[in-house]
Amino acid sequence: MHVALLANVAWLDEELASFQQLVVGLIDEQVRVAQVVPQHLPLEESIVFGERVLWPESKWWAVNVYRLWRMDTKLAELGVDLLHAMDGRLWLGAALLARKLELPVIFQANSHIDLRRLDRVTALLPAKQTAFIATTEPIAQAIRERLTEDHTVACVPPGAHVGEPVRVRQSDDEACAVISGNGRLDHRYHAMLEGLGEVIRRHPRTQFFFDGQGSDQHQIWKAARHHNLMSNLSMIPRRLGHRELLVRADMLLHPQPLGLSRGLTLQAMAHAVPVLAHEDPWLDYLVADESAFVMSSASGPDWAERINAMIEQPQEAESLGQRARSWIGEHRTASQAIAGTLEMYHRMAGHTIPFPG
Repeated sequence: MHVALLANVAWLDEELASFQQLVVGLIDEQVRVAQVVPQHLPLEESIVFGERVLWPESKWWAVNVYRLWRMDTKLAELGVDLLHAMDGRLWLGAALLARKLELPVIFQANSHIDLRRLDRVTALLPAKQTAFIATTEPIAQAIRERLTEDHTVACVPPGAHVGEPVRVRQSDDEACAVISGNGRLDHRYHAMLEGLGEVIRRHPRTQFFFDGQGSDQHQIWKAARHHNLMSNLSMIPRRLGHRELLVRADMLLHPQPLGLSRGLTLQAMAHAVPVLAHEDPWLDYLVADESAFVMSSASGPDWAERINAMIEQPQEAESLGQRARSWIGEHRTASQAIAGTLEMYHRMAGHTIPFPG
């Protein structure tokens, strides 16, 4: 079996660790892997084993569709017999490429936003040529409800390697927290910033690091300045792979229900970093008081109360981190993710006969 993993910068920026784990795991299972990655991706950000195929990613969506479609000659020369589009923004290009090469294709859905792309790609290809991998069960169920029974749909959650806690905070230590959302100021960010002001008044040495998924966080910076938070706040610049460093914080805060499965959260849990998140119906790994503290109400006072409790009661936060680490070890390991993906590959790789154009 020879699979081509199609990836883009936006997805790799979020899921580089997951991508590396998948490549190594598949190679270990005797699967030939072609990493189809953007040409400006640094060599150290990909796996040196296996093939590395570069494609010229553009800032323009339509250009990327065309450029992926033009990858047919290279992939045919390599003898690829299965395509796996890792991100919804690659689905259309992957569908056209699969039709051109007459190959089966797996579309990976990481977000509820990917549901909008279903009709377009399923209209291009017969059901037996396509399969869908959803990273959470709610996303998988939503896909099943929109497609016929002829389509193959499976939930294959991403996993993480369970590791030792990077840092165990003591009650008199300075606390630091990573705040990770989409980087765009909205009413939920406003509520959190209001709460942070109260936290800093009680714990003036606390530091907050804002990670915004590569977005321009200037509006958040202005709002933070309005709340007099600047001496306790840092904005994390974008660089591929930088989020692997964020699991060294004392806590990870998710102020928004983005409906997006994120490897960062699973990595934090796997290293016993306590997670405090706004509830999100699309994410089945936010299990209240087992894998995370989940907030159904998220006003400024709510954030202040919960963050202050995590700072002032480090044993409780540490206990949550350990429960989350155990939960990951049971439900979201990297080996489980690789096994589930490999099973889907075996189901689809048998469809190698020519398909109607």
